[in-house]
Amino acid sequence: MRWGIPLVLAALTLLAAPAARAEPACGAVDQPCLLPNGFYFAERPAHWDGKSPLPVLVHFHGFREQAIEVIGREGIRDLADRLGVLLVVPQGEGQTWSHPGSPASLRDEFAFVESLLADLRQRFRLDEDRLWTSGFSQGASMVWALACHRGELFRFYLPISGAFWRPEPQKCPTLPRSIRHIHGLNDVTVPLEGRPIRGGRFHQGRIGHAIALARQAGSCKPEKDDDYVSRGILMCRKPTGCSGEATLEFCLHAGGHDFDQTWLDEAFRPLLRHAADTALKR
Repeated sequence: MRWGIPLVLAALTLLAAPAARAEPACGAVDQPCLLPNGFYFAERPAHWDGKSPLPVLVHFHGFREQAIEVIGREGIRDLADRLGVLLVVPQGEGQTWSHPGSPASLRDEFAFVESLLADLRQRFRLDEDRLWTSGFSQGASMVWALACHRGELFRFYLPISGAFWRPEPQKCPTLPRSIRHIHGLNDVTVPLEGRPIRGGRFHQGRIGHAIALARQAGSCKPEKDDDYVSRGILMCRKPTGCSGEATLEFCLHAGGHDFDQTWLDEAFRPLLRHAADTALKR
């Protein structure tokens, strides 16, 4: 019995200690990270030391795609190494996304994304200043919906070939200041002017309306003052005079409903350089 008191004290000490960070033991294609309301895959950069804060890119797949297929594509998976980011690809319920206006209503997507980020914070040490998101097609509609209604969750938004669905929001309570939208002039799947779906029961929104909301949120100068920047096959309009650190770009290309992984590299590499320069100045 003489060991009873020390053992009790040791047990109480363990109970009082803060919980250890969960091991990042999931995320590979054969072991998804499970959440109460879904799952995701996470590709870590090969050179990560297991301790340094990680920049994060959460990418939302397109309609009828599967996250395991996206994370399995060599060019996408290698993005983690090329940029040194934690690449996260969540799975849409029913291979779709239940954003506002969507034909699907399978789960609360905002709650899902919030639980995903909370889980990432338990498993990894995240660089909170470099939380980014991108998406293609209906995944881009998810990105715009998050930007409008949960804009505080990420620092930079990159929607590609998708926007709001009707009823389009007339005001976004949390629209962030950093957005780049990419779209094809000859996109017939998600046309610039939108289109009706399923006999008119649902309707894709207008890309111009989303851009106008972003311009308004950034208090940017009129369109006639925009700068034009060539980025490979992309021709981008960059509003000027936006307030604060607003960065808004609207990029067009001559193709259709396309996705090019180099657009992710081109968008996020400068953000990494800017973060590194900022850190050196501190």
